[in-house]
Amino acid sequence: MASSEKKRPLIEENTNETVSSIPSRPPLKKRFTSSMNVQQATSQANTLPAIHTPTTAATATTFIATSSTSTSTSDTPMEPLGRIDKFPMANIEFPIDSSTFTKEALLTHMRSAKEEANYLEQKHDALEQTFINKEATQSLLRIEWNLIQSEILFMAKILVNLDLPEPSVPLSTKMTLEEQKDWCYNSLLTIKELGTKALTRLESWSKHAELIERRFRLEDDIMLKRVIVSDWLKNEIVDLEQCYKRGELVMRELQQRLQHLEDETKAAEGNVVLAKEQLAETTEKLENCIQELSAVCRRRDRAKSKTVAALTMGGLGGMTDSGPSTAADDQPASSSVKKEKQEATLEKGSAEEQSVKTQLEEHRLILSAREKEIDDLKKDRQNLLQDEDRLLSMFKLSEERLLETEYVKTLQLSIDHYKNRCHDLEQKRVELERELDKMSAARKQLIEQIKSEKVSQGMTMESEIRRMEGDLNRIRGQRDSFQSLVEEQKIKESKEKEGYDKIISFATQGKTRIASLESRIDKLKNDQEMAGPFEKEANMYNSLKKQLSHMEILLSSLQLIEKKETQESHFDIKAMQQALEKWSSHSLVKQYDQIYEDSQKSALMVDFLEKNESHLLEEIDRVASIYGKLEEQQSKKVFDFAQKRDQMLKLQAEILKYAQTFGSLLSAKEKQMSTVLSLKATREKQQELIKQLEEKEKNLEIQVIEKENELRKLNRNIEEDRIDLEDISHVCDDYRVTIDQNEILLVELQKMLKDKMKLMEEEKQLQEEIRENYEKMKKKWEKMSQGDNSAEQQLAEECDELRALLKCNTCRTRFRSHILIRCMHTFCKSCIDARLETRQRRCPTCSEPFGANDVRSFYL
Repeated sequence: MASSEKKRPLIEENTNETVSSIPSRPPLKKRFTSSMNVQQATSQANTLPAIHTPTTAATATTFIATSSTSTSTSDTPMEPLGRIDKFPMANIEFPIDSSTFTKEALLTHMRSAKEEANYLEQKHDALEQTFINKEATQSLLRIEWNLIQSEILFMAKILVNLDLPEPSVPLSTKMTLEEQKDWCYNSLLTIKELGTKALTRLESWSKHAELIERRFRLEDDIMLKRVIVSDWLKNEIVDLEQCYKRGELVMRELQQRLQHLEDETKAAEGNVVLAKEQLAETTEKLENCIQELSAVCRRRDRAKSKTVAALTMGGLGGMTDSGPSTAADDQPASSSVKKEKQEATLEKGSAEEQSVKTQLEEHRLILSAREKEIDDLKKDRQNLLQDEDRLLSMFKLSEERLLETEYVKTLQLSIDHYKNRCHDLEQKRVELERELDKMSAARKQLIEQIKSEKVSQGMTMESEIRRMEGDLNRIRGQRDSFQSLVEEQKIKESKEKEGYDKIISFATQGKTRIASLESRIDKLKNDQEMAGPFEKEANMYNSLKKQLSHMEILLSSLQLIEKKETQESHFDIKAMQQALEKWSSHSLVKQYDQIYEDSQKSALMVDFLEKNESHLLEEIDRVASIYGKLEEQQSKKVFDFAQKRDQMLKLQAEILKYAQTFGSLLSAKEKQMSTVLSLKATREKQQELIKQLEEKEKNLEIQVIEKENELRKLNRNIEEDRIDLEDISHVCDDYRVTIDQNEILLVELQKMLKDKMKLMEEEKQLQEEIRENYEKMKKKWEKMSQGDNSAEQQLAEECDELRALLKCNTCRTRFRSHILIRCMHTFCKSCIDARLETRQRRCPTCSEPFGANDVRSFYL
């Protein structure tokens, strides 16, 4: 109602000529209903066709346009009153002349049009509300998507040193569908590039870490290990400092954007204030317009009060002055006041009060609509303020909030992570060496288990497939047997239909015979009119004829009902066939439904034949009673019908024929009843069989579903095992590559160690020889200086020999302290430790292999 009252004054302003000539405004309409009768309205309309014909044609055309638009837009289930092509009281189509119709017809038509317009306005308001809600949700989604994209880009800029492109223009409502698709495609490409670059960076970092781990493992010296770790930590610290700098740059960019957003919010606040001021001005203008419109409406109603008074008096008083009164609306207020004074004498008090009341009601409705609009605007303003506060709270970041952001947390977590990573790498090195041995043994076990499982699963799958093929063959055989049963049932039903067609042909023949009897009875009636004293019999004959006509009408109605039912059944059968074609797998259900429908049709036909048979028997009894009365009259010799005895004999012969035919019909009916009972029994048996077969089908379907689920589980397990095997094989390949590399490095290191050991041994031997020569020369010098003393010299030589026996054979510098249990050779601790560390675990003298458990210490 609000929208309709809102739009009416605008139409009146734009089209002054048409509105001034239309006499059917709501106040006048209510005056017509309160002060005039239908006859007066019709007489008044008949006397005034020339004045109002153009206006009524205009209203009719406008109504046709609005009704056509309303019917085109109302596609929802809740439809209003449909488009009215004809008035309820006058069956004349548009375009029409309103003067040819009654007041009630026009009012009902106007009410229906008004209700339809109100419904369409409500529907338009609801659609506008849904559109606004949709736009709001879309805008929220756009904002959230832009925020997520910006956060991803900032995170990548901070954590990964990549030259990322700036984000594209944000998604807006002004974009077309193709532009939105292009925008989505470009955003996906940017995110994909970001992911690939980040992955390449991570892969390079992981490869660098693996190289550092290998170097760390290969180095034996602790100082070199520390140097490797310190270099790695320095590089990581440099990367973290760069990340911190990038984070500062990103924070500056965010602050700049924040300032830009604050400026935009301030501008938006200014725009809101301006909009509020404009809204206040428009509300004031609207109130002034409402007052002016109310004044104009009052003047117009007062100008037309003369025509209303004439209509209330039942005459044509001042109808000729209606033209100048409409033209006088544009004159100044003084002339309208004079005309009001002149026309006040012609108006009644009741009409003025009613017009004032109707105007007050209209203005109240308009005011309520405007108040609702103002309330809606206030609510929208409050929502805008809330959205503004929410956006301001979202884009204002304090220091505490910055500390709580994910960027700072990720930086702190990355620092802690890199600190803990150094400690974990040393522990992982030892664990990986232990796991290598375990993985090699577990790999062999897994290969053996997989081979055995593959063999067992192949056997089980072959057995299951064979069993399922047997079940399928059995189900196919059952399906073929059911199809043969259904075909037999169809043949039986076709035979039954042929019997029903024969019965219908017999009934039609009986009908034709009844018609011939009626014609003969009419002839007898004409003959009876010649004789006066048989009035009662004539009345009886007329009543019988009426009853026969009534029975014919019943027969025709029953036939029409039967035709309608057959047509409806055909349509139902088509719909069921279309629905059942979707369920083509359930052929037994389709056949059962067809059998059930045919049985219902046969039952209906039997009931119809029983009803018609009783009516026909009653008619035959009545005709026989009439013929009995006629025979009594002939026996009494009331009048001599010697010429018509032959006709009576013929009629009696026909009666006998009818009795015989009805007896045959009864016998046929009994046969059909017996066939119907047998068909019902067979139908029940077939229903039981169908139920049993459906249960079997359900059980088989359940079994098939269970087996399919088991097969799916087995396939999933096989795929998971295959994936695990592939992963294990990849891991084994990686370990194999690392082992090969380590072995190559070990061979090279062993060669280098051997060369160095040889050089060391040669140098030691040279040093010992030089030392021995020096000692010998020293001793000789002492002897030469002191004199010859052979005993002391021998003792010294023996002591040197014994001391050489106590020293290690390899180094010849340190004393023997450990023994090898395998070969019982003795060496110093440093030489044995060197052998154990370099994995050259063979005895230097006899080259017997030994382990760490074969070494024992002893004391001299």
